[in-house]
Amino acid sequence: MKLILWKFMYNKELKITKQVAKEAGEFLRKEFLLWKRGNARYKKHMELVTWVDEKANKIILSKLKKHFPKYAILSEESGLQDKPSDYSWVVDPLDGTTNFTIHHPLFATSISLFYKNEVVMAVSYLPVLKEMYWASKDGGVYKNNEKIHVSSKSALRESIISYNHGQGRINTKKSFRIFEHFQQKALKCRNFHCTSMQTAMVAAGHIDGYAVSGAKLWDVAAGMLFIKEAGGVVTDWKNKPWSRKSKTVLAANPKLHKIYLRELKKIGLA
Repeated sequence: MKLILWKFMYNKELKITKQVAKEAGEFLRKEFLLWKRGNARYKKHMELVTWVDEKANKIILSKLKKHFPKYAILSEESGLQDKPSDYSWVVDPLDGTTNFTIHHPLFATSISLFYKNEVVMAVSYLPVLKEMYWASKDGGVYKNNEKIHVSSKSALRESIISYNHGQGRINTKKSFRIFEHFQQKALKCRNFHCTSMQTAMVAAGHIDGYAVSGAKLWDVAAGMLFIKEAGGVVTDWKNKPWSRKSKTVLAANPKLHKIYLRELKKIGLA
């Protein structure tokens, strides 16, 4: 009975989030086809930002505020808009801004809902691929309308692991160590520079694992729910369950998670 209640508890939130993610995503797709590289600017830490990030953010926040005025919102582009509520939205209007600006089609809009400290509903939309990943707690995870699962791979040498890095030299150096090690030990090690897509790919079994140090909450929140609902394991690099305060992420199917963690220990990262 509890599983059934959870499955349908966030129907309204899921419906609205899917609508607004698609609306923002389609806006991004149209602008992507017209984009000129020189239109971007830099914010702190030399991160690219564009007016389309900000416009997509306005599209999303206006609808979330209209339908859920009592919920707090944390957005990459506008920061925290706090409310005395147990519910909070976490929004990345354009994940993969650099890809967008160089006419690389792998970018996404990602929206998650937290109840207290737990992510309970999430949607990520890849507008060029027209792929929508969505999940709610205990309701499974779907790619468009097809239920998805993590891969069944169990051998490190046959697996593909993906990685990113957060801001700063330390996190960048850690990512170099991940690439150098797993590119030799696994089948492939890849960075697609779009965390929402990479974590969704793990949930769908397209790739087998994901590792990152220093990612922001809006980068990873949706993917953490996707992978858990797809039967995967999501922890930090110390093998503690992932939470919104985690500084690192290791996510994979249950068999490979143990192996990846062992390999991270070998190179001094876990």
